[in-house]
Amino acid sequence: MKKVLLLVIFALLIPGAALAKGNPNKGPHGNHGKAKVKYVLKGTLSGYSAYDSSTDTNGNITIVVNRANRHGRALKGMTLTFTGEVVSATKVKLPDGATLIADNDNGIVKVRAPREPKSMSGSDLAAILTALPVRQIVDQGPSSS
Repeated sequence: MKKVLLLVIFALLIPGAALAKGNPNKGPHGNHGKAKVKYVLKGTLSGYSAYDSSTDTNGNITIVVNRANRHGRALKGMTLTFTGEVVSATKVKLPDGATLIADNDNGIVKVRAPREPKSMSGSDLAAILTALPVRQIVDQGPSSS
């Protein structure tokens, strides 16, 4: 009788252990596509037009990249134009007293995108980033030089 009881308990534990393993594609270590990272591009801003809520028209921004975080390092020295990518969710920070971003102001443009391989060329990375919405624009005012 004890052997039968132990056998029944053991048989009931096996499916529970199999279910506890779960799906390998879910959870914190599963495959959910490429990890997203923030590309922080610093340089000279121009051609800014804001999102127009009355006509629901997206705006534009151009940046000549002087510096970037490690994800955007390949973009140094390039000119990126985000045509129609300044959206309603884009956060714009202006210096005290400023009402718009003037051409040749120093600034930062932030874009969130999938992490790309380090071997990717700057022009390929630029094509990917300029097709994505801008997360934030920080106007740091006119150049001091």
